[in-house]
Amino acid sequence: MKNQILKSFLVLIGGAFILESCQQEDTIPPVIHSVFVNDTIGQDFAVMPGDSLAIRFTIIDDYPLSQMKASIHDAADGHSHNGVVDTAAVVPNVGLWVDTRILALSGTTVTKTLYYVVPDTIHGVWHWELQAVDESGNSAEEFVVEFDVQ
Repeated sequence: MKNQILKSFLVLIGGAFILESCQQEDTIPPVIHSVFVNDTIGQDFAVMPGDSLAIRFTIIDDYPLSQMKASIHDAADGHSHNGVVDTAAVVPNVGLWVDTRILALSGTTVTKTLYYVVPDTIHGVWHWELQAVDESGNSAEEFVVEFDVQ
């Protein structure tokens, strides 16, 4: 009887191990899809101090999403997020505009709208950057929108 129980237990453990090892590993990162600023698609916008911004975006993946980070930061140094530096465009910014939002996500498709007001005290070039990660730790290619505050 003890032998039969031991054999059954080993078969059960072996089966569970085989099932676990057969599951596919998630290696595909999320994709940031369709980013709209005030219902206009694009990556470069001229805005005025005091303007309201509604940034709507969709993030998709084949496995569940985990979180996203949206941040606004100074871009007056000419940096870009694709490794190219535009030193000809370096103009000092006026004022400070920094905003970072980290949100938990769930599901395989998420559409969100984030709302901002351009501070009255700034002028210059700013980046809005969106990053996303899925539950397996795969990171989406970041998406960057540039705002030229007139």
